[in-house]
Amino acid sequence: MTAVSVIPETESGQPRAVETVEPDEFALSSFDDDRSGPMEALKNSNYVRFWSTFTISMTGAWVRITAMGVLVYDLTGDPFKLGLMSFAQAVPELIAGPIAGAYLDRVDRRKVIVATQLLALVATALLTVLVFAETVEFWHLLTIGALLGLVAGFDWPARLALVPSLVPRRELQSAIALNMAGFNGARIIGPTIAGWTIAGLGVAACFAFTTIAILPMLLIVMTLTVVRPRVAHAADAAKPLTMLKEGYRYIWRTPRIRGLLSVDIIPIALGMSYSTMAPAIAQDVLDLPDGGLGWLLGAVGVGSLIGTIAVALLAGARHRGKIVIAAVAAFGVMVAAFGISSHPWISFPVAFLIGMVWAIYSTMGDTLVQTNVDEDYRGRVVSVQSMLWGLTPIGGLLAGFLATLINVQWAVAINGILILGYVPYLWWWTPVRHLR
Repeated sequence: MTAVSVIPETESGQPRAVETVEPDEFALSSFDDDRSGPMEALKNSNYVRFWSTFTISMTGAWVRITAMGVLVYDLTGDPFKLGLMSFAQAVPELIAGPIAGAYLDRVDRRKVIVATQLLALVATALLTVLVFAETVEFWHLLTIGALLGLVAGFDWPARLALVPSLVPRRELQSAIALNMAGFNGARIIGPTIAGWTIAGLGVAACFAFTTIAILPMLLIVMTLTVVRPRVAHAADAAKPLTMLKEGYRYIWRTPRIRGLLSVDIIPIALGMSYSTMAPAIAQDVLDLPDGGLGWLLGAVGVGSLIGTIAVALLAGARHRGKIVIAAVAAFGVMVAAFGISSHPWISFPVAFLIGMVWAIYSTMGDTLVQTNVDEDYRGRVVSVQSMLWGLTPIGGLLAGFLATLINVQWAVAINGILILGYVPYLWWWTPVRHLR
């Protein structure tokens, strides 16, 4: 049996160059004996500065995402245009992902984050002005959404790829879990802030909040210290297209990485339709008052945070691959239930469970990817992970189309059923269930 090679470190913390050994489908995780406590990375001030500003900026992003959905539905009253808005924001990530993958293993990832945050700052500031001036139109939202999607295609993989450079290897699993906790904490705080702000100050204030929330990340990121710099290789002189092709070959010939990446494809492409259709469900199905959408999405965020904490506390658990697949199945069931429900007393607990099972499968899956990937290919692999979020509009558009033919409830429920149909493939035709 062969095993995944892990780049050993010198006493100074820098990785030694080693030969990459191709893994087989049933190899045990080489990271199992190097796990730290779930909060270990919080002892690292370098990482804490990154994590805190990351959480603030993600909170601002979720405020913007929630407010844009509300604004689109207020302007158009059309659930299909909610799907179109999701399409405009997510598809550019598919375009940017390969480009980001070709460069992130060659450049200073901190500089990439600074550039993306500057562009996001300009875009959200412009959106704030348009909404305050009451001159915003649907095409403005599509255009700015597409720009922010393009920015995210570079920004998110750069953040993911930077984390392993900020902490010693033994703190890596803690850092990844805390990153997801920050992301999911933002999913609680962001929509809730958006709901309250829209009800009290208006939707324009949400975009102003997002603009301000970008500033700490922009100011802090260049002061971070890289404690595990990547060793330069002669292959770095290769052309970006060659680097990109090598990255895809690495993913394809490494069964565990390939299988783990496949975990996200259908759940992201179809499952996130519940979020795209949430403004229509909150207003037309559940008849929630002003601010109700924030509470509904906040329930998802609470579940996500609890799911992430559970994964962190179960850092030493075995059979994590089976847990991932079981959580994907539960996610499909909950999305279908969310679509069918017409009662807030059912929809809110189901929204909570959606967030929890999503956090379990995504956090555990991301941790397994990050702890098994070869450092030389990290940027390209995480760019593919980020690029998969560009599949979100497939489910959003499908749900929007079905909503015009049937209704918004069954549009979401059908997507949940399709996720369940994907689970047998994950179990029988990928090595994911054998990962420990």
